[in-house]
Amino acid sequence: MNQSPTRARGASSNPNEMRVYGVNACNALWQERAASIIRVYVTADRMAQFGPLLKWCAKHKKAYHVVDDEGLAKVAQSVHHEGVLILTQAQQPLGDDDCLDALGRRKGPTVVLYLDGVQNPHNVGAIVRLAAHFGVSMILGAEGELPRLTPAAARIAEGGMEHVQLAILKKPKAVITELRALGFKLIGTSSHVQDSLYANPLPERSILVIGGEVEGASGRLLAFCDEVRAIPGTGNVESLNVAAATGIFLAEFWREHHQAGGGTARL
Repeated sequence: MNQSPTRARGASSNPNEMRVYGVNACNALWQERAASIIRVYVTADRMAQFGPLLKWCAKHKKAYHVVDDEGLAKVAQSVHHEGVLILTQAQQPLGDDDCLDALGRRKGPTVVLYLDGVQNPHNVGAIVRLAAHFGVSMILGAEGELPRLTPAAARIAEGGMEHVQLAILKKPKAVITELRALGFKLIGTSSHVQDSLYANPLPERSILVIGGEVEGASGRLLAFCDEVRAIPGTGNVESLNVAAATGIFLAEFWREHHQAGGGTARL
């Protein structure tokens, strides 16, 4: 253990490693994949709360450092660290084949997200949190467009990233075509169409297309969708925040396919 913040090692810039900070995000990481932990940083006022984690670190010969707020802010590169940070091995996204294999094995009602141009870390983190809450196992996106989770997004996800996989697709159109053969429907979301989210039940196997914060989903992608739906409202604002809209769609899918039977199965 190192109790001097000036001597504590900074978090690595290795792309195979990731800084995860925030109480809920760090607790979830420890519970779900402790073996990936490289080292831990805590402030003195979090030592009692994370005592079991620090004991685990000592037992498994993982370094941990007790630092002050300023020292932890330097390591986290953020003042929103909540007094704890874990340097961990980064989770690797799925590729095209692994995505198809994973979704091909799923039975029953299944919904996944396809992000098109969503880049803001706060929105990405909020969407991952929503996905975890509603049992969405995977978020898809095109290579070069779907962002990997940043430390800020991981904190906002409040542990959700431990339950949701990213799939970065080299050939998204080909993957979607194969998913259609497995019974999936591509459902676009847009504030510029007349068809209401609530007009008909969402397909039991759905890929929801969530567009970017400013432009929404691309016209080319929406044209490729099986259908496009809007969230009805007053029209007093042009559209909803992307994370808020995602939550409404996922809540409706859950209501239609799970709530009636009282089930709690993961989607």
